[in-house]
Amino acid sequence: MAKEKVKKQYLNGLERILKIDQMISQGGYPSVEDFARVTEASIPTINRDLRDLRLKFGAEDILQYDRIRKGFYYTQPSFRIPAMLTSEKQIVAAQLMSNLLNLIKNTPVYKKAIEVFNSLSDNIDEDSKLNSKKLSNRILFLGMDPVKVDDEIWTKLEEAMSKNNYIRFKYLNYDNVIVVQPWQLIYSEGMWSLYTYNQMPDVKANRFYNLPGIHDLEIDKKNTFELPPDFEYTKRAKGNFRRYIGPKLLNCKLKITSEKTLNYIKTYNWAEDQKFEAQSDGSTIMTFTTNQDYPLLGWVLSHGMYVQPLEPEWLVDEWKKNVRGMMKTVNTILNDK
Repeated sequence: MAKEKVKKQYLNGLERILKIDQMISQGGYPSVEDFARVTEASIPTINRDLRDLRLKFGAEDILQYDRIRKGFYYTQPSFRIPAMLTSEKQIVAAQLMSNLLNLIKNTPVYKKAIEVFNSLSDNIDEDSKLNSKKLSNRILFLGMDPVKVDDEIWTKLEEAMSKNNYIRFKYLNYDNVIVVQPWQLIYSEGMWSLYTYNQMPDVKANRFYNLPGIHDLEIDKKNTFELPPDFEYTKRAKGNFRRYIGPKLLNCKLKITSEKTLNYIKTYNWAEDQKFEAQSDGSTIMTFTTNQDYPLLGWVLSHGMYVQPLEPEWLVDEWKKNVRGMMKTVNTILNDK
């Protein structure tokens, strides 16, 4: 019986780039001919791979050619590209990440990231593409349509944050110039905002500024600041009620009277220390700490009659004031009828 002819398997584009990266990182100054021999690809194909390694994988200023040794090397020996998309699950994850990136459209960071994902997807074999696309269409990321961010504003913020420069700008339709330390860019609920320390004498506190409202931005290249160790938003914000940091930590106690509302609330991590205790009357007491005072007030009100604040006193008073206001509005509407 004649032996069945085995079809030769060639490396795809991503596999070749990973192999080229591995060869360069070993420090032997490999040439284009070396890459072609090891990957069994043509010289023009290898040249395209080297171009992609520079432009799409971050090696543009790192990959260099040594004319004396007649081979390639990295100016940063520790540089390596990640060995991504090595399994079907990783391919699915990458395409789902591409879907997730749609939540941050209209920003320079989206444009850069999507280029990488598109280049990677070109190197996925057809069978894997088919399976992953079928699954990725069944998993949906919902969110508000992202706002349009001005490219110039974004670029200047990146530069200022990379060097810890102060910035000054005008905000919305206010006349005064604001001076801040730009700490972080934060994306939440369709909005990009700048998390800062406001340097103005009448403020001197952390503030958030939505990027679409920022204009006439200038970088103070002569003055820099030092980031505090706990500058990150996630280290200072206590709670997940909305993007916000209040002046003090509140010990909160809520009474939940609806089982359906309780089941919904318990599925989320609103605060790291949240606890639930069933009561003899069928209600449940929820306790936690947070420094997101006003977002918490809005959250409590959003649950209507099924969530009642018991502590702290500030929250109870604000809740009552809002309920009375709504009752007044309802009575006015009913009386008009």
